[in-house]
Amino acid sequence: MRSRETSTPCARKGCKYPFTEEAIFCSACKGSYHPTCSDLTPEAFKLSLQTAHAWKCENCLKFDATGDPVQPNKSYIITYVTSNPNKLRETLEILGEQYSTLFKSLDIDLPEYQGTAEEIAILKCRFAAEQIDGPVLVEDTGLGFDALKGLPGPYIKWFLKAVGAEGFHKMLVGFGAENTMAAATCTFAFCAGRGQPVSLFQGVTRGRIVEPRGSSGFGWDPCFLPEGYQSTYAEMDNATKNAISHRFKALQALRQFLVESPQFPSQPPPPSSDSRRLS
Repeated sequence: MRSRETSTPCARKGCKYPFTEEAIFCSACKGSYHPTCSDLTPEAFKLSLQTAHAWKCENCLKFDATGDPVQPNKSYIITYVTSNPNKLRETLEILGEQYSTLFKSLDIDLPEYQGTAEEIAILKCRFAAEQIDGPVLVEDTGLGFDALKGLPGPYIKWFLKAVGAEGFHKMLVGFGAENTMAAATCTFAFCAGRGQPVSLFQGVTRGRIVEPRGSSGFGWDPCFLPEGYQSTYAEMDNATKNAISHRFKALQALRQFLVESPQFPSQPPPPSSDSRRLS
């Protein structure tokens, strides 16, 4: 059953958004779902609008009319938890178009944990898996300055809000021009669902903090000059940045994991010494 308007809140746990588009209704529990909350691929959702086929939500698919468990008959979808649409766009550009129907993004409020990048990624991923009750992917990005012994690391976004990208260079030149080196780190955490183990995938790119240059990219891209290059992230075109970035290296490790998992269609990545699966 479908409708263009409904005043009923979305039945997907963790979803807080009103309906501004077509909703799909579970034929069993009568719950209303956004297209992206239905766990249907865009193609499958479009097909459901064109047919009279009854659709059941994930919870109702777990049990048949007698109460016995059944296997869900739906595509496997990973919820990429992020409030930044640029991250999902860049992730799909790196992974390739064959992954475009595997991921959907959802912005949920994640607690601000403290610890190492790995500890924070694990805690956020576990929390997201509890909220979504399904496969989730969480990313934690850090920028550590050598002069500050790796700080701010995973707390970089608070530094960015406080002083801006131009403030990073001003801060570090006080330690001397030779002390402007930094490490950009991207850590992806994947969990198959509530109570499942978390797998980590990490990539690191070394570089130097310079005065901001360039207008593309986002965040601190304008002030990060990758080692061996004359252009900052923000001066590079997407293809160049996506071939050397810390996110690219972490996604290489994630892609290898997807390759080795039978439910994910993919192609193996080229080897990289800067990408690694941590768990």
